[in-house]
This record gives sequence, C-alpha cells and structure tokens, in this order.
Amino acid sequence: MKIIDCHCHIHKPEWVEANDGKDFVINKYNLSVDENTILANMEEAGISQTIIFPFASSILDLEKANQYTIDISKRYSDKLIPFTVIDNKPEYWYEQGCRGFKEHTYGQRIQKDSKGNDIYSQKFKQSYKFLEKNKLPLLLHAGNNRVERIIDDLLHDTPNLIIILAHLGADFPENNNYMPHEEQVYSTLEKLKDFGNVYFDISAVTEGVIIKEAINIVGDKRILFGADSPIESPLKTRLRLQSLGLSESTLENIFYNNINNILEL
Repeated sequence: MKIIDCHCHIHKPEWVEANDGKDFVINKYNLSVDENTILANMEEAGISQTIIFPFASSILDLEKANQYTIDISKRYSDKLIPFTVIDNKPEYWYEQGCRGFKEHTYGQRIQKDSKGNDIYSQKFKQSYKFLEKNKLPLLLHAGNNRVERIIDDLLHDTPNLIIILAHLGADFPENNNYMPHEEQVYSTLEKLKDFGNVYFDISAVTEGVIIKEAINIVGDKRILFGADSPIESPLKTRLRLQSLGLSESTLENIFYNNINNILEL
C-alpha cells in the first residue's frame, strides 16, 4: 500500500536567527532534522513520499529555510514534496516547485492592533487568493480561534481555498498534560464537516479513539496521514493507525488517495 506522510518538519539549527526562548517546540526539542533523517525514517516506515516544510517560527530565517526545503526536494524529487511557510511571495515559491504552504499562527508572526485584536489573518490575504486560484493547499495550525478563522475569514474571502487542518484541529493544553480534549476535537470537526474543501491530518493525535471518531464525523475521504516528525516517528504513527481495525479502503484513503486527490500527484 502506498503511503504519503503529509506532516514532516525539516530543521537546521543554523536557521535560528535569535533564540529568545519563546519558541516552545524548537527550545523543547533542540531539533536538528535533515533530509538524511527524514529519508531513513521513511524507509523504516515504508513511506513512499513525504511532505516536508520548515517549522513556522518567528525566530527562524524563513527565507533560508524555505529555499532549502525547495532545493532538497528537487534533489529527492521522487521522495520529498515541498511545502513552504506562508509569506507574501507565493508566486516565487510556486515557480520554484512548491506544492503547498504551511501556516502556524501562534508560532509564526501573531500581530495585534492597538486594541489587542488579532490581525494576523489580514497579513496574507493576497497569498490566500493565489493559493485558491492555483489549487494549492494551506496546511494550517490555526490556534484557539481555528473554527472562526476558517469559516468567517479564510473561507469567507477565499471559499474554494483547500485547507488541511493539522492535528485534527486539536488543542494540546498544558492543563491536560499537552493531550487533546476529545470533546474539543469533536466540536471542531462537527463545525467544519460541511466544508468539503477542509481536510484534517492525524499528526500528533495519539489516541486511537479520537482518530476513529474523526472518521465517523467527517468520513474517511477527508482524513490524511501525518506523523508530525520528528515529534513522532512515521513508523509509530503508521502502526497506530493500522491497529485501529479500519477497512483496507479506509486505510488506502487516509494513507494515499486523499492527499493524491489534493495534489494530483
């Protein structure tokens, strides 16, 4: 069975411009994830292709990180599929071979106006229109207001934008030992289930019961396999999914068919 991992980070320590201690993931894991690690993990897990992208962090030189992602994906074009972190020049990255874009609002560039209102969503409106026009997906980790932002902002202005909501839309609150609350995930999925161009990856969701209920809510044609490597190995994520007693056709959709339909590989 062909498998595409839709959620894998690539990171080099030299991309960190000014480590101010505010980036939770990069500081917690002291990460260094190069293409050799990714390719080795793919071979171990039987992964055919992997979507890679830099961590969307304000402390990184994202220009350098994005360019490396593009360049290394050209070198391993049969294995690596490049997404770049969203910015104001999607045309350039698209011409370079980018197949989609990653946005991570709480880790990237949250901005607020003088009244404290979140104006992040205003920053890349032209970029979203470019993505919509060219059928390029936006892989989104949208923060606490994810549902409102997707419905009232992104899909209001760009109704045909393809969105992949990371982690089944889960929060990972500190007061729950950084584990998602089931009801929060189910509520998010229920509110978005009627928007057929919104998909969901399973990355970082380690509870099988949540994954199975997600399939019940939105169907198996809108769920994507993703490991969130290096936070978790793709082998571990793959074995978990295969342990849930899902049908062969459901596994084929999640592992390959759904992302293939989005990217037309």
